[in-house]
Amino acid sequence: MIDDSILTKVPFTRVIPKGYLKGQTITDVRPSAVRNDRTFYKVVTQADFEREYYPSGHMINSDEYYPDRIKYDEENNRYFKESVFRAAFPFQMIITIQQLVHLFGNDVRHELTDAKVNEENNELFLDFQQGWLDKNIDIALYEMGKSVKITGDGAIVFYLREGKLYTKVLSYLNGDTLFPHYDPITGKLSLFARRFVDYDADSKERTVWVEVWDDQYLYTYRQERQGVAGVINKIKEAFGLSGYTLVKKEKHNFPRIPVTYHRDNNGPCWSFSQDSIDKYELAISHLCQNNMAYAFPIMLLKGDDVEIQGDVYGAVKAITMGKEDDASFMTRPEASKEFELQITTLLKMIFMGSFVVMPPEVKSGDLPGVAIKLIYSPSLEKAMIDTKEFDHVVDDAKDLFLYGYGVETGKVSRFLSLKILSYIIPYIHQNTAELVQNLVSCVGAGILSKQSGSEQTGYDKNAEWDRIL
Repeated sequence: MIDDSILTKVPFTRVIPKGYLKGQTITDVRPSAVRNDRTFYKVVTQADFEREYYPSGHMINSDEYYPDRIKYDEENNRYFKESVFRAAFPFQMIITIQQLVHLFGNDVRHELTDAKVNEENNELFLDFQQGWLDKNIDIALYEMGKSVKITGDGAIVFYLREGKLYTKVLSYLNGDTLFPHYDPITGKLSLFARRFVDYDADSKERTVWVEVWDDQYLYTYRQERQGVAGVINKIKEAFGLSGYTLVKKEKHNFPRIPVTYHRDNNGPCWSFSQDSIDKYELAISHLCQNNMAYAFPIMLLKGDDVEIQGDVYGAVKAITMGKEDDASFMTRPEASKEFELQITTLLKMIFMGSFVVMPPEVKSGDLPGVAIKLIYSPSLEKAMIDTKEFDHVVDDAKDLFLYGYGVETGKVSRFLSLKILSYIIPYIHQNTAELVQNLVSCVGAGILSKQSGSEQTGYDKNAEWDRIL
């Protein structure tokens, strides 16, 4: 019997400096003499991540963080609010797209690793590859990766309907809140829950749904709401979810929980640059506010008998003054080098902290492959690390697909007997002509087979080697 803790998860947090270097002074370095130093965290919700992703939700647009100016009108004896200039930039979107391109820009690579590869296994392997493409598993992995990069977690659910295999991506972006639970010994998923809400025509919450997967069954719970009266149904069954009604219990027909889930405990992909982004937007807003103050020339008049005539738009057309009087425009102040250094440094750290590269201006023809790799080195390093982080996701997706597609095609045992290695190859900007030339040289020197060479050109299709033969 599982209680309401099923709808709980470890929150996303960010470390705060409270307690930094507050350790005691000691003369004994043995562990028993050192006081336990606790780390303090600030809870950050997935709704905060969504606000950070969209420029309209940035902190700079908040009156609490960057308030408008309150001024007093002496003539009318009243206060009024003057709106300040607010500059928000889509850094988070830029960071997300570039990381996704390098991580999921290539399709997942599959290799048949059987010691003895025969014609039957080759044909079955080609069926597997074709099914992987037909079911858009690469697209599902990309959508899940996008969810992880933006909201911190995501999942893919495999399910069978009328003997056909389907997938569904679960993400906070789509209104899903995910609750994974793991076996404390094996570390594998022991239970997985998803909560989402239906809305009525007035965009008010109408029904709260909870779906729960275990090793055998999919449980569907419903919690109805009735205006401000709150919950009207308080039956609890099976998992002990108080306030929920068990609507449906059905077998999912997979040998394990048909879910592959991934979470980045650091949150979205821009987490380490978020503070720099906030400070950059604040600095640019101050700069723009200053520019607005001097957007129009300020005239300086000296004398007592100065008279100005202008048009309805405020432009000066004529000035009448005495011999000792004078009129001139004030010189507009220029931004200091220190302020320019601040802006440049913040912008640089935003991209460095997120392993993102601003594309350089290429003034000549194609660059050598090594030069391109060096230019995009930070992005490639991040993608190489991400491939290790998402390796279990690809393995889970492959195993679930093999079983589900085996059920659909009637080849379960044959598919499960295949030894397939599936992995992500980071996308690298490269000189294609140089790549093909290198492959031709390797094949000509006899250190690479023609089949391997044809599979690495980037132009190959499914069963390309069979087409060549």
